[in-house]
Amino acid sequence: MPEPNPEKKKKDVVWFALNESRPLFCFAGIWTMFNGDRGTKSKPVPRPHHVYGLLTTAPNAIVEPIHPKAMRVIL
Repeated sequence: MPEPNPEKKKKDVVWFALNESRPLFCFAGIWTMFNGDRGTKSKPVPRPHHVYGLLTTAPNAIVEPIHPKAMRVIL
């Protein structure tokens, strides 16, 4: 995993793109409707909510040094 930037004391942001123009692309995910409370315990929001999750897989050789646990599935 990359070390924190010594000047900023934080890890640098890494942007994975299709090419140098940095276009957006899609990640695979799933979504469903959830009928119930969302929000905090003190301020619950009761109604139907759209909820989703991003799909991940084992990292490839490019992503693994930066994100060793998983990488998002790209469509």
